[in-house]
Amino acid sequence: MRILGIDGGIATIGWAVLDLDTEAATLTVVNAGTRSFDAPETSKERTPTAAVRRLHRGQRRVIRRRRQRMNEIRRLFHTAGLLPAAKSDALGQKGLDPWALRAAALERTLTGPELAVALGHIARHRGFRSNAKRDAAANAADETSKMKKAIAATQERLQGYRTIGQMFATDDAYRDRKRNRGDFTRSILRTDQESEVRQIFREQRQRGNPLASEELEADFTHIAFFQRPLQDSEHMVQSCPFEPAEKRAARRSYAFEMFRLLSRLTAISLSAGGQELRLTPEQIAQVAEDFGRTKGITYKSVRKTLDLDSRTRFVGVSEKDEKNDIVARHGNAAEGTHTLREIVGPSGWRVLMHNPVMRDRIAEVLTFREDPASVQAGLAEAGLQEPLLAAVMQGVQSGAFAEFTRAGHISAKAARALIPSLQRGRVYSEACEDAGYDHTARAAVSLEDVRNPVARKAVCEMLKQVRAIVQAYGLPDMIHVELARDIGKSAEERDKISKGIEDRNKQRETARKELADLLERPANDEELLRYELWKEQNGRCLYTDTAIPPHWLAAGDNRVQVDHILPWSRFGDDSFINKTLCTAKANQDKRGRTPFEWFEAEGLDWALFATRVEGCKEMKGRKKGGFYLRKNAKEVEETFRNRNLGDTRYATRLLLDMLARQYPKDGSRHVLARPGQLTAKLRRAWALDDLKKGPDGKRLEDDRHHALDAIVIAATSESMLNRLTKAAQEAERQGLPRGFDFTQIDPPAAGFREVVRDVVRNVFVSRAERRRARGEAHAATIKRVETVDGVATVFERKAVEALTLNDLANIPIPDPYGKVVDPAKLRNELVESLRCWIEAGKPKNAPPRSPKGDVIRKVRLATKDKVAVPVREGSADRGDMARVDVFAKADRKGKLRHYLVPIYPHQIADRQTWPEPPNRAVVADKAEADWAVVDSDYEFLFSLYSHSLLEVAKADGVVLKGYFKGMDRSTGAIAIAAPESPRALTRGIGAKTLAHFRKLQVDRLGRVTAVNKEVRTWHGVACT
Repeated sequence: MRILGIDGGIATIGWAVLDLDTEAATLTVVNAGTRSFDAPETSKERTPTAAVRRLHRGQRRVIRRRRQRMNEIRRLFHTAGLLPAAKSDALGQKGLDPWALRAAALERTLTGPELAVALGHIARHRGFRSNAKRDAAANAADETSKMKKAIAATQERLQGYRTIGQMFATDDAYRDRKRNRGDFTRSILRTDQESEVRQIFREQRQRGNPLASEELEADFTHIAFFQRPLQDSEHMVQSCPFEPAEKRAARRSYAFEMFRLLSRLTAISLSAGGQELRLTPEQIAQVAEDFGRTKGITYKSVRKTLDLDSRTRFVGVSEKDEKNDIVARHGNAAEGTHTLREIVGPSGWRVLMHNPVMRDRIAEVLTFREDPASVQAGLAEAGLQEPLLAAVMQGVQSGAFAEFTRAGHISAKAARALIPSLQRGRVYSEACEDAGYDHTARAAVSLEDVRNPVARKAVCEMLKQVRAIVQAYGLPDMIHVELARDIGKSAEERDKISKGIEDRNKQRETARKELADLLERPANDEELLRYELWKEQNGRCLYTDTAIPPHWLAAGDNRVQVDHILPWSRFGDDSFINKTLCTAKANQDKRGRTPFEWFEAEGLDWALFATRVEGCKEMKGRKKGGFYLRKNAKEVEETFRNRNLGDTRYATRLLLDMLARQYPKDGSRHVLARPGQLTAKLRRAWALDDLKKGPDGKRLEDDRHHALDAIVIAATSESMLNRLTKAAQEAERQGLPRGFDFTQIDPPAAGFREVVRDVVRNVFVSRAERRRARGEAHAATIKRVETVDGVATVFERKAVEALTLNDLANIPIPDPYGKVVDPAKLRNELVESLRCWIEAGKPKNAPPRSPKGDVIRKVRLATKDKVAVPVREGSADRGDMARVDVFAKADRKGKLRHYLVPIYPHQIADRQTWPEPPNRAVVADKAEADWAVVDSDYEFLFSLYSHSLLEVAKADGVVLKGYFKGMDRSTGAIAIAAPESPRALTRGIGAKTLAHFRKLQVDRLGRVTAVNKEVRTWHGVACT
C-alpha cells in the first residue's frame, strides 16, 4: 500500500511517500521533502497582504477623489466668476487666510477670490460623516468613539458661535492650532460645515453680493459634500446547506437566534442527586417564553426561571461561569430580537410575529445592506409599512442595529423548519431528521469561496503539491493529512493561540519550580504532569477520595498513576483535560471504563464523587462535565474518537474533500486527517524528536522537520491506530502501573528510526522563487524636497524621541508665514528648547515645547539622502528590490567579472519613465550616477529574485549553495540563506570576483537542475 503524508502549514508543506506492506511488516520511505512558499501576509504584523493593498488602494482613492473634487470646485468658481482661472494653485491666494475669511463672510461682503478661498477651504476639509451602521452606535469602534466624544465637546463650544469657521478664527482655544495632532480635538462634523455654507451664502446674498447665487450654492453643495454610499453585501452571502435555493440567515434574525437557543437548551444537562437529566419540553418552553424580552439569557437566569434547587448543577458549567450567556461566547443570545422588539414596540412586534418570513427578511436587510436608502428600499420590498418602517429607519440612523452583522450557517427557512422539533426536546440531529435534512451533509465549497486569503493560499499550494507528487509517484492508495491549527485563522486568532501557548509554558515553568522545591531536586516531565493534576484535584484521588501525599508524586512511585478519565482505546484523547491522578488500586478497578460506567456497575456513590469533582475550584468546567461526570459515553464515543484521531476543522475538511475528488467513488475512504497531537506523541515515542527540537525543547531553525512530520503522518496508518487501540485496551484491562504509554509503541518497521534520520538529513528544502513584482512601488511616506544652495535636499520628519544633539543642526529655518516676522529666531528658540530637553535625558513627563507653548512631537530635518523615487514633487524611499539582473564581462586580464543591476517595483510600474530596463550596475561605495553603464559588451546571465537558488564559489575556493536573500546596493554584495533555514544567512558575498556564479532551479519535490542561461525580459518581452 502506498501512502502519502502531508504536513500542511501556513507557508510550508511537508510531504512523504511511504510503501507499507502490512503482511510482511515492512515500510519503505520512497521519498520525502519540504516545500516552502510565501504566505500572503506581512512578515512582522502578519496582516494579509490583500488587506494592506486594500488599505493603500483606499488611501489612493481618497486622494484621487479629493483631487477630482477640488478640480471641479475650481472649475465651478471660474465659471461663476469667482476666480480668473481654474488652475491647480488658483485657491492658494497669497495673503488670504481662509479661517479669517470664513469668519469675515458673516460680517462683510467678500470679493470673488475671498469667497472662493473661504468655500474652497470648506470643500477641502469638509468634516466627518460616516455612513457605516456601526459608527453611529454608542459602542462604535474605539477610534471612532474617541473622535465622536471630541466632536461632541467641539459642538458644545460651538453653541457660542454662528459657524465653525467663526469659532476657529476667533476662539483663543484654536488660535495656535487648528488641526489635529495625535488627537481628535479639532475634528468637526460635516453637517456643521454644510450649515456654515448655507449661512455664508445667505449672509452674502443679504449683503447684495451678486456672486453668491442660489445656483452656485446648490452646485457647490453637491460637489463639496457628495459621498458615495457603502456597498451592500447580500450578494456575498452563501447558500444554505439544507435549502440550497435559500441564502444563509442573518445571525441576528429571530429564527436563527431562536434556533440557536433551542439547540443549546436541548443539549444542556442538569446534575441533581447523582442523576443527569435533560431539560423537558415544558422547561424549554419556559426558558424560551417571551424570547427577546432581554438581550441575554444566562445560566443564572435559566436557574431562576426554572426555580432549580441550589444543589442542582449545570453539567460542565462551574458556579462562577453561570453568569455567562448560555448561547453566545461573546454577545447575547437574543441581541437582534431584543433590539428589533425595542425599536418597533409591543404592537409592532405582534405584527411581525404574525409574519415570520417578513420578520426574518427585515433582519437580513438590516444585516447585509449598508446604505440607508438601500435599507429603506429593502424594508419596503419586504412588506414593512408605516409607521413601523419609519421606526426601523430611525433605529438605523441612531445606530441601534450596529450588532446586526454576519450570517448564520443555515437559512431562516431551515431554522423555522427545525424549531418545532427542538421545542419538543429533540436534539439537533433528530430535528434535522424530522425536517428531512441530513445534518452530516456539507455544501460543496470551491477554493474561491474561502474568504481567508492565508487559508486559500495554503490549501491551493497543497493541492498543487499533491498533483506534483502524484505525477512523479502515481496516485497513492491513501493520503493522510495534518494541517497546522492556525490555518484559516486571522492574525489576531493566531496571536491569541501563541499567547495561550506562552502563558501555558509560563505556568508549567512556575509549577516545575514549585515541585523542585517540594522534592528538593529538579523534576522531570512525568513528575510535572503528576504535580499539576495533584494541584487541580486538591491533592486527592477523586475516584476514592484518598489523600495523596506530595512524596508520592515522584516518578516511579506506583502508589499513584495517571489515568485517562475517558479510556484512550475508546475515545482517543491523550490531552491534559482527559487525565487524572489516582491511586493504583482505583486505576486497576476502573480498567477500560468511564467513571460513570465503573460507579454504576459497582454500585459506588456517584453523587459523592460528583460533589468531589465540583469542589475542585481550579478545574475547568469542561473537564468536570465533559470528562469526569459524563454519562452518555456510548453516544459520543465514536464522535470523540473521530475528532481526536482525525481533524474536523473547516480548512481540513475542505482540503480532504478536494483531494478525495481524485479517487473513484468505490465506497472506501482514501483521504484521512491526522491530528497534530498524535503526530507529536508518536514522533517522541519513536525517538525522532531531536530532529525537530533542541535539548532545550525549542524548535530547531530547520524546515526539514516538516518532512519528518509528514513521514510520521504517513506511517500513522489504520493498522497503526488499531495497534495503538489494542495496546491501550490491554493496558486498561490490566490496570498496568503506568497505564497506557505511547513509548511502548514500537516503530512501524525494523530500522525505521535510522531510515527516517537518513531521509530527513538528505531533504533539500524547496522554496518558491518570488518572481512577481508585487508590493509597494515605494514607501508610503513622501518626503519633502527643496533646493538648498542649488542642491535638491530631502527632508524628513523625525519623532523627538529619536532625536540626537547632532540632528539639531539639520533643522531648517522655515519660510515666513502668518504673523511670523523672524523665522530664524523662531527656529533658534525651537532648537534651544529641544537641546535642553535632550540634555535633561528626554523626560517623558516634561515634553519639549515650541515658542508658542505647543508640545513638539516631530521636527523636520534636512538629510543627506538622494531623491530615491520622485513622487508629487517629493521623494519616497524605494520598495524592496524586485529582481537583480546579473551580467558578466571579462576584465583586462581575461578574468570574468560579474555586474549586478538592481531593479525596483517603481521602475517596473512606470513604463513611461522606464520603457527599457535599468542598465546601471552597482559599483561599491559609489553614487548611482557613477555606477557602471551596462552596454552591449556585457553578457546577460540571469535574473535573481527572492529565493532564487544559487551556487557560488569565492576566490578562496569556498563553495556556497543556498537561496538568494538580497543585495546591498551600496557594495554590490549579496546574501545567501542555507537551503534548510532562511535565517542561516551568509552576508557580504562580493559578487564581482566570484570564481563561480551559477543559478539553479529547484522543483516542488526538491529536485535541483542547472539554469544554463536566461533571456532578459522587460514587461514579458525579451530585450537586449
